[in-house]
Amino acid sequence: MTLHLDHITLTYPDGPTEVTAVDDVSLTLHPGQFTALVGQSGSGKSSLLAVAAGLQEPTSGQVRVDGPRGLIFQQANLLGALTAREQLLVTDHIRGRKPRRDRADELLERVGLAGFGHRRMNQLSGGQRQRVNIARALMGSPAVLLADEPTSALDTRLAREVVDLLADITRETQAATLLVTHDRSLLDSCDRVVEMRDGRVREVRAV
Repeated sequence: MTLHLDHITLTYPDGPTEVTAVDDVSLTLHPGQFTALVGQSGSGKSSLLAVAAGLQEPTSGQVRVDGPRGLIFQQANLLGALTAREQLLVTDHIRGRKPRRDRADELLERVGLAGFGHRRMNQLSGGQRQRVNIARALMGSPAVLLADEPTSALDTRLAREVVDLLADITRETQAATLLVTHDRSLLDSCDRVVEMRDGRVREVRAV
């Protein structure tokens, strides 16, 4: 077990009532397993990922995680004034570490951006910026990799490249990876598909 969600419920106030975004969901992510979380808008998938990432406290239930988590957001949220290499080194600064330039360059090469470390964000395409986003998430050597709609702003070809890259990284690093996506054409790159509807897990199937 790398990450286990145990009977997670998440509610939000809505005037005098409450909205249940996640309703008693239990899910385990295993090392080296690439899991897709799918469902219509409002099904609760992004809310569940936020709980898994530690960004949102559940109303009830427990999150158990072995090792650090790496987050890949829908929007890359990269700093325009920084180079690709500096985007990664910011994570070392936040953690109080000495900057690991060799590690940053190694990860940029791994995501297909060798030689791009000096480029700023306005010099990169959307697909390249998302690759920087992935490399940044890997700086902490995460045991759990959580990606929230990372291909939503990409065309079909670039979306496929990004998801295939995540699949390769999952196998290489043995991270437990959870991909939230609405694009069902990408599911064949995953090992397992979890379907959510109305805040609940309705189906879990192998690919």
